[in-house]
Amino acid sequence: MTTDPKAGADVSPIVVTEIVVDGRRLVAQEPLRFEVTYEEEDGEAFFALEGAFGIILAAEMREELEDILEDTLQVFWREYAQEDPGRMTSGAWKLRAELLQRFTEVPNAAQVS
Repeated sequence: MTTDPKAGADVSPIVVTEIVVDGRRLVAQEPLRFEVTYEEEDGEAFFALEGAFGIILAAEMREELEDILEDTLQVFWREYAQEDPGRMTSGAWKLRAELLQRFTEVPNAAQVS
């Protein structure tokens, strides 16, 4: 764990090795690393992250940031990886291709909790 010496906050990277979407377990080909910072702006402190797929997020607490990241990856999978590519813009199609390249569905994932 890495801490911000000024705030004592955990700013270690968040590493995603798998996500579960609608009972389907998707394993990352290589772990996704999201860099975390602890920021203060206008008297408000918060955690921020950025990393794969152009994701940039912020939350008051690190645990909340982790939950938002998980939710975001699930939405990306549903809205892009599972969408008909013929209905997508070029940017959406590119994100879809990147998601499909980076994650592999594990067979029998419904049995995994």
